[in-house]
Order: sequence, then C-alpha cells, then structure tokens
Amino acid sequence: MKAKVFYAVLHKLPAGKSPAAYLEERLNDFFKEHSKIQLVATHMNTLILPPDRNAMQGSGAGEPSIIIFSTLFYRDEA
Repeated sequence: MKAKVFYAVLHKLPAGKSPAAYLEERLNDFFKEHSKIQLVATHMNTLILPPDRNAMQGSGAGEPSIIIFSTLFYRDEA
C-alpha cells in the first residue's frame, strides 16, 4: 500500500480559491496521472500552528497558520 499526502496552507491559497476547490483540483490531477490505482482509504486532518513569536515582536501580531491535509491510501495496479 502507498500513501499520497496533499495539503493546503490557507493563507497561501490564490485569492478567491476555496480550500475545497484547491484540494479537489490537486486530487483530480493525481487521479488523471494515476488512473490504474485502487483507492483503499482516505483521511483528512487540520493543523493550526500558533503565530510565529518573531512575527509577534515585529510590526504586529502574527497570525496562526492553518493547514488542511488530505491523505490517500492506495494500491498501484500498474
């Protein structure tokens, strides 16, 4: 079994692009490139990192980073 991790860092997404649309595009591209895989399981998780302490001491309070992970577990049928 193999695993492939996709992620979206919310503050780095293109303007107007939702996290769901961004991950959907990445997943669809992966499936187009690997059309012979057998999907076994999926998993999603969200990680929230606190603001960078160095950024907080600078010109204002830093913002937390929010990262959404999507993992596919699959078998390669090729």
